[in-house]
Amino acid sequence: MIPDYFTRSVALRHLRFSLGQTAASVGVVALSVTLIIFLGALIGGLQIRLLGSMTGAIAHVTVKAPERWPLAAWQIPALARTNQLYVGEVVKLPQRKRKIEDWGAWLDRLQAFDPRITGISPLVDGQGFLHRGTKRKAVAIAGVLPERHNTVVDIQGKLVSGRYFGLNAGEITIGWKLAEEFSLKLGDKLRLVSAEDIAAVYTVAGIFDSGFNSVDGATVFIPLRDAQSLFALGRAVTSIGLRLGDTFAANDIADRLALQIPYETVSWMRENQTVLSGLRAQSQSVNLILGCTILAAGLGIASILIMAVLSRQREIGILKAMGATAGQITAIFALQGALLALAGGLIGAGVGTLLSNWLKTIKTVASATGRLVEVFPMALTPRLLATALLTAFVVGLVAAVYPAWRAARVNPIDVIRST
Repeated sequence: MIPDYFTRSVALRHLRFSLGQTAASVGVVALSVTLIIFLGALIGGLQIRLLGSMTGAIAHVTVKAPERWPLAAWQIPALARTNQLYVGEVVKLPQRKRKIEDWGAWLDRLQAFDPRITGISPLVDGQGFLHRGTKRKAVAIAGVLPERHNTVVDIQGKLVSGRYFGLNAGEITIGWKLAEEFSLKLGDKLRLVSAEDIAAVYTVAGIFDSGFNSVDGATVFIPLRDAQSLFALGRAVTSIGLRLGDTFAANDIADRLALQIPYETVSWMRENQTVLSGLRAQSQSVNLILGCTILAAGLGIASILIMAVLSRQREIGILKAMGATAGQITAIFALQGALLALAGGLIGAGVGTLLSNWLKTIKTVASATGRLVEVFPMALTPRLLATALLTAFVVGLVAAVYPAWRAARVNPIDVIRST
């Protein structure tokens, strides 16, 4: 029901002449909305940071050759029909046999497979040793096409010095922790030895700080062709990495891809079930806290409106005696609840936005390179603000239902007799 002029004027007069109650109601709603925005932005930012720490250095979906298992005699159809008994075991072929020979033909097909795929990169990865003088360390060697691989894992944007794009044969980009450990700087030489016992000398062309210890301290990037030579792969690669616009679409795309290509598809979500369970538990906890906050705001508005009804019994009775209908009396208090919630919601949204933006500016040094990170990774979105405002408005209307119903039931005869 749309409030008429009479309903609006009475509702506004009640709010204007009961400034204490009005301010209390608005304050309760504003505080609740501020808390909703703060918690939503903080938890959302923490989840984004956690997801980034899990997926920032890996592909969302990885395409790789399936593990190869030799057929046993009893698995060969022709021999299986002979009803003979075979005794033996199936032994898995070596891991190094897994490679993709025709990777170049698949890049454009994979790019066109789904619009959510935003980056594709062929990769040669394997284990090896980094040598300098008498010191050596086991490292993960990643052979990449830097410009293409950067669409899957951002290294160029994390450079401390030197370059990553345009790596030439015999050049290498390493993490700052490795550079510090081996006292390396741009232009220094080091030696890589792969698991195939093939060695090559490289010149440090770039140093990066990805923010991931496993990458900064134990991963090196070299040109794709160099890695193919180090691991004796010819022109093949070991995998193809995919980056997605929607991180949580990994399972869907991996499952659909598995039906279309002759390779194994691996989703980061299935490889990190524990982290996902933690995120779900965190989201449920936040929803519980927000639910309690919303309930508290609703009870605050309802209690104040009930007090208003009790204190205005005589006024309500006179209004009804003058011809005000039960619908108009109901609309007066429903409108008061909506206005209180709307005003509190707008104030809370403003305070919550200012608080979130201020907290986001607080930063601290995260590594020896001096890289700054946010102490409070706030993720304030228009959707969060709209949800908080809509929630406040709905809570105000719902909280006003009982007081409005009670006001509409006031009997003017009883009120007049009592006076």
